[in-house]
Parts: sequence; structure tokens; C-alpha cells
Amino acid sequence: MADETDDERADALDELQVQDDILSRLFDSWNRHTKELEGGDDVDVRWRRGSETKLMLDHLAVRESAKQALSKRLREVGETGLADRFEGDGPRRRQLIDRFEDLVKGQQPIMANTPDHDELVMALQAVFDQEVGPEREQWLPEARRVLGEAGERGLPTARRVRLLADTHPSPVPGLVDKIAPLRAARALYDHLRGLPGGGTSAGVDIGKSHRPGPR
Repeated sequence: MADETDDERADALDELQVQDDILSRLFDSWNRHTKELEGGDDVDVRWRRGSETKLMLDHLAVRESAKQALSKRLREVGETGLADRFEGDGPRRRQLIDRFEDLVKGQQPIMANTPDHDELVMALQAVFDQEVGPEREQWLPEARRVLGEAGERGLPTARRVRLLADTHPSPVPGLVDKIAPLRAARALYDHLRGLPGGGTSAGVDIGKSHRPGPR
């Protein structure tokens, strides 16, 4: 599946698969660069690794937005068990993203290579690794079976999911999280501050040269 969800019918379910793929590549590339640095310091490698660290925040936020939208819709159609599986340990996941935002905001990529950054990246990857396998192999196919074809699922569009992707999520969703315009304003504010990569948000980094994978 291509990274870009520019199909006007693409929705939260499609976007979740896209973000799972992007984050898998980001974590893999970050781990490769970590091994390279074990063999000796390299400024270019640290810059690339730091860029990956900052991009992770944006894509984790979009993924979380997609998961919340999908879980909400599944509950609406009576699929509580499947919704619970997508939600998983949502409070801990959102708490880690929130801490991650505090750590990387306003930093140049070269500075995102400290032990504190590494600890949080590894914690986030551990949560992601627990979820991504069953999500791809079981939960997403089941959600497609339950909700039907793209454009008929009653889900927000992929574009709207990205618009509402807050990099500073509440561990337990509050009032602001339930009001779409306020969520969008908060998410926009975070990106205008230069998060996570100085103007490079999840909406514009698709296909850029700093992305992991083939150029």
C-alpha cells in the first residue's frame, strides 16, 4: 500500500495502516542508525537519527488520532471487543506520546540523541511492537469486514484524522478531545510552534528525502 492517502475515500482505517507502515520503517531505521553509532560517532548519522526521532512524534500522533476514531466507530456499531483491542493500553500510550512531545519540542534533530530520547523511543517502540502485528494481521481485516468498504464505514477521512492529530494528547481524553474544532486548533498550534521538525508535519513529509526508505 502506498504511503500517501490522497484517495478522497481514504478514512481512519486506511490512515492507521499507513501510519503503521511509516512507523515500522522509522523505528527500523532508527535502530540501524543506533547500531552504526555504537561503532563510532558520526554527525551525519546522529542528524538522521535525530530527524527520525522527531518525525516519530508526528506519526505517533496521527496514528493515535486514527486509533481513537476507529475505536469510537466500532463502539457505535456494537463491536466493543474489537474497539477495546484497538484501544489497548491507550492511557499509557498517550502518556508516552505526551512526554515525548515535551522532550523533543523546539530541538534541532542533532540534539535528539540523548539517553532520555533513547529511553522514550524504546518505550514507544515496545508498545508499538506489541500492537502492530495483531493490528495488521487480525484487527484491521476484522474492522474492514465489520465496517465494509471505504467510503461507507462512517469514519472520518484520512485528512481529518491528520488535522486532529494532537502531539500533546491527554492520557484520558477530556472535554477538548471530544470537540473536533478545539482538537484541530490545538494540533495546529503544536505544528506552528515547529513540532516536530520545524515545519515538517505528517501532512507534508510524505516522499521527502529525509524519510526512511527508497528515495
